[in-house]
Amino acid sequence: MRTPFSSVAGTKVFVQESMTKHTSFHLGGNARYFVKVFSLRALKKLLHIIEKKKMRYCIIGAGSNILVSDRGYPGVIIKLYGVFRKVRRNNGMFWCGSGLWIDHFLQRAKAQGYGGAEFLAGIPGTIGGAIKGNAGAFGKSMADIVTSITIMTGHGVIQNLSSRDIGFGYRRTEIHDGVTILTAQLKLNRRNQKDIASGIRKNLIYRNKIQPTGFSAGSYFRNIKPHIAGKLIDACGLKGLRIGDAEVSTKHANFIINRGNARTSDVLRLAKMIKDKVMSTKGILLEEEVKFLK
Repeated sequence: MRTPFSSVAGTKVFVQESMTKHTSFHLGGNARYFVKVFSLRALKKLLHIIEKKKMRYCIIGAGSNILVSDRGYPGVIIKLYGVFRKVRRNNGMFWCGSGLWIDHFLQRAKAQGYGGAEFLAGIPGTIGGAIKGNAGAFGKSMADIVTSITIMTGHGVIQNLSSRDIGFGYRRTEIHDGVTILTAQLKLNRRNQKDIASGIRKNLIYRNKIQPTGFSAGSYFRNIKPHIAGKLIDACGLKGLRIGDAEVSTKHANFIINRGNARTSDVLRLAKMIKDKVMSTKGILLEEEVKFLK
């Protein structure tokens, strides 16, 4: 079947691709087009066609922080492979493609005796996604190790941004939708491999202890400092609250779990109930950390 992208070498195009296979929630309808991109040239050409045809698009990483409408996504979902998953090092500087899995980066850094990113252990996703959302844990975040990134605008223009230009904030940056992170420069420090491995293991054990299993997007709401979203939800007695197969985790109240047959509409209704209850009880308006695609 021919598509608007059939002429773009270095891509693999899927039509009406179910997003249940590409999100950690295992939810959502079909994307009109789902495109795997393997080279910078292919990405530039792909974005040119998308802009020319005025199509909507979204670039995803591991799909661990998104929720797709039951009706699907009427545009183009792009996922980066190939050159975007490479990593190289010069002393303590690591140049990583934005599609590189966090776990692969940690293992590479550990093998070469460089630490400082152990706080990322157990966070599902890619380097690009982690940067855009300023992912973090244990008092540290991507802002602490990212020195610069290379981006591509929707018009295909490539730019370099320093850490200051990125606009890091709590679980957010000033990188707008439509901007693609291509590569990132991360600064780590020489450390003993055993100490790095111990730090990774310790963080994984802690995460497994406090976080539930099952299909989810991780923390659903951002913390509203000085408050912790999970504690606010728990204090409102909402653990175990359920709509269809969507449930507020009984282990961690800031996780909404797909018990197997939930629909996106179930998750959205449950999230609204949580927000309404916390607002009426605590006077605090929760803000979603999960991005909704429709």
